[in-house]
Amino acid sequence: NRNYLLALKVTGKLHIPSHCAIGIQNGYHKRIMENEIWHLTDDFTKLPARDVLNNILGDDRRNFERAESELSEDIKLLDDAIVLYMEALQAAYSLIDKWKENSCNRAGIAMLTSTLNYILLARHGILLGYYPEVRDLLRSCYERISRCNLFFHSKKFANRFLAGNKIKQQEVDEELSRLENEPGKQRELLVGLRQYYGFFSDVAHPNLVAFKARHGQKALGERVGLEYLIGGVISTKLGHATVIRILQTVLSALRILGVMLPEQSGGWDREYQQISRICDAMIDNL
Repeated sequence: NRNYLLALKVTGKLHIPSHCAIGIQNGYHKRIMENEIWHLTDDFTKLPARDVLNNILGDDRRNFERAESELSEDIKLLDDAIVLYMEALQAAYSLIDKWKENSCNRAGIAMLTSTLNYILLARHGILLGYYPEVRDLLRSCYERISRCNLFFHSKKFANRFLAGNKIKQQEVDEELSRLENEPGKQRELLVGLRQYYGFFSDVAHPNLVAFKARHGQKALGERVGLEYLIGGVISTKLGHATVIRILQTVLSALRILGVMLPEQSGGWDREYQQISRICDAMIDNL
């Protein structure tokens, strides 16, 4: 995240490198350098709040249009994965009579359906430029994906969920950790899911480190609360990296779907493997 914040509004003064081209639009300073645009709320304390809100929403709409263009290849791959996800859920619901009395399947599919809504919201967040906030959504995705995996393997926990009992994430992770050592329980997937959650727990909890994405790392504890960067921002580089994170989330869910509802023709798995290989190549090239 070292390049995440290239300019900051500091105690009422906007510090921007002299080599950056500056434009002013709707009361906002716009920093343009290569393919990055940053909206800095220089007039946050000078304009009426309604005007500030309208400016932020206008900037977000422009973010959306530009991101659709600059991140088009990344978004297309993400959409391919989402379509595969939706096709799997469609297939599941077409067979609902076969599993509707199975509490493990019902609880697991409920979690996967909920995850899809978070994934769609994360996709919107990327195009609007809310990269730090998207990470919080992906953490929520993990919590649902991990529960889906647990419910599929444990009727006890599936029934607890369907009975309305609260299941803490620590309890989910402890149970999945025990499952890792049982044969036939997809150890690699279980280990990967826990590592994935560890990453998002570090950056999503509202601790000081979570503010690096918008404020940068240098002397963060001395600056946080005195500076603000409000609204969406555009950065093709960071948008690319965040799309990969969303894609990894979708692929994790797809792997669990493939275990729960194996498709016999092999076509679904081939599409999954193709998307997964492209995602791995994108990670290698970061």
